[in-house]
Amino acid sequence: MYFIPHPKHISVSPGSCHAERGFCIASLDASLQVLATAMLASVSSDGIPIHIEGKPVEVPETLAHHDLLAREAYRLTIKADEILIDAVQPAALRNALATLAQLARQTGGLLPLTLIEDYPSIPYRGVMLDVSRGKIPNRTKMEEVIRLLASYKYNVLQLYMEDCYVLESHPVLSRSNGYYTKQEIQHLDAYCKQYGIELQPNIQCLSHAHGLLRNPGYHTLAESRVSLFSFAAGKSEIYDLFSDIFTEVLPWFTSKTLNLDLDEAYDLGTGYSKQAVLQKGGREVFKEHILRIASVARKAGAVKLQLWGDCLNKYPNLQDELDDDMVFIDWNYNPLEKFPSLDNHDAGKHPFWLAPGTSSWNALFPRTQQADANIRNYIREGFARQVQGVLVTHWGDYGHHQPVSFSYHGFVRGAEHAYNGATTQEKELDAALDALFFSDAHQSKAYSLLGAINTLSSATTAFKTQIFYAFFDDLFKGLSLVGNDAYPAISDETFASVENLAREALDQLGRSGDDSVFQEELLHAARCLSFTGRKGQLSHAIRQAFLKKAVTEDQILTWILELKELYRAFLSLRNEFVRLWNLEAVEIGSEGAVYAFDKASSRYAEAVIWLNSQRLALHQGLPLDSRMETYKAHEGYTTLWTGNCTNLWDRAYPWR
Repeated sequence: MYFIPHPKHISVSPGSCHAERGFCIASLDASLQVLATAMLASVSSDGIPIHIEGKPVEVPETLAHHDLLAREAYRLTIKADEILIDAVQPAALRNALATLAQLARQTGGLLPLTLIEDYPSIPYRGVMLDVSRGKIPNRTKMEEVIRLLASYKYNVLQLYMEDCYVLESHPVLSRSNGYYTKQEIQHLDAYCKQYGIELQPNIQCLSHAHGLLRNPGYHTLAESRVSLFSFAAGKSEIYDLFSDIFTEVLPWFTSKTLNLDLDEAYDLGTGYSKQAVLQKGGREVFKEHILRIASVARKAGAVKLQLWGDCLNKYPNLQDELDDDMVFIDWNYNPLEKFPSLDNHDAGKHPFWLAPGTSSWNALFPRTQQADANIRNYIREGFARQVQGVLVTHWGDYGHHQPVSFSYHGFVRGAEHAYNGATTQEKELDAALDALFFSDAHQSKAYSLLGAINTLSSATTAFKTQIFYAFFDDLFKGLSLVGNDAYPAISDETFASVENLAREALDQLGRSGDDSVFQEELLHAARCLSFTGRKGQLSHAIRQAFLKKAVTEDQILTWILELKELYRAFLSLRNEFVRLWNLEAVEIGSEGAVYAFDKASSRYAEAVIWLNSQRLALHQGLPLDSRMETYKAHEGYTTLWTGNCTNLWDRAYPWR
């Protein structure tokens, strides 16, 4: 038997419960029947009856947040002719049903006689989904995410919203991006409640505001009129705007918790607030902004407020100067053994959360090794420090090219570690993932192979996968080929390894019997990676041949043919990308990601034009440009994180 999260105590007796026909929930109250129907794959009148009893389940007094944990504690007893569940709260019943569903799925309904006593180790376990980088997941995808989270016992989902809400009072704000309406949020809120999940609003209130500030009439609210990145802290019109936003948006959610964000305020004091910062200091200006935003949020109905904790690195102990209803969320996405920023928090004085990341952003495929270590180690240290909540983050920087499903692996690992305080061994969790997450061994192997690509030399730099950049890069003088101080060049050997690993993954996926959209997304990623390896090797071969002056007219014509074939493959990958995007997200917003494809398309024509100029030079007996000094097409060509961030579609960082 495999479970994610793994229960605290399991005992098995001889014998079986024949639940092949499903479960009968007639004895449950109407509201609990709704929950049971949502959580169980098979419910029928002639199934094994489920009975609820109210006996409490003991939770060790030594655990922090004992009272919150007790609300989710349950006892699941599988007898030959009935299922008994001890649960004092619906949250506990939800957890018991999730465990029962996992067991039934593995056994085909022939259940071993089992006694399970279980409770979480950390009370709040959530996922934050970035819906502000161009990709607005549609209803079908969001419902899939909610069902996934419930099946692994998450109880919180946050939607990170910068300008992704359509407002009656400010109708222009959502024109440049996709958005959620009041009706859609209310549907998702109700769907979450059905599965025991609290849908919490997450509205950026300081930085990362370019989606709002680039709209006509709103640029005057910016801290810097150059970057249009952060709101002007202290400007009264800012708080009037957020009064309008909160008044309209917060009632869409039944949750009274609001994440204000307020992270990465790098340009504070560089523009509008410069004089105030000089007079009072950045700490005081930042604190005043927090207090004013918080006051506006409370008037609109928010009760519990959250904000990111990176400001504590600059302003230590800021919690002591704020109200007790504010909870800081420490965030870090690095695969560290120890996390120094956790020293900023004292759970005995102020409850805090932590936020690891799935490392799926800025990549053709997630940096799984980075994410796995980050999630495990961060939660382990946080649990030791009595963290109150875990929020696993899914970001979409620079256009949100990755499918939402590429974070599911991180969500599931996060579910295990958050529920059990990161005490589960990796081998045990991997085995459970094979049984419960992947469709078969071939898909699991392919996932591992694709993840290994990001560990190759120069393949990854911090939170950016260089192979992803190479996919769109210039063919002869691109950053991935020449490198710089921040981003090392990718060698021919690495490109060859990329292609080989991707082809192995494609072979494994070809043996899998899965026909899901997730399988299609894996296939597309593998094809993109194989393509990038092939492209990089061709670029290196051409560059080296020119340096060695080992070039003939016939060789140039062969290269031109290969580039035409590459371009044809690139267009096919682009079209498949668009098809997969439309399966999971609304169309508006995709233009930013598709723009990267369309911009990169010009690289193939430019390479062919220059190669043909060299063919003509050879034909006319002129010198060969062995150092490619006459190739100028790369000048002014930027993509992803090397852009100037003032183009129409950018959803990233204007200072990088």
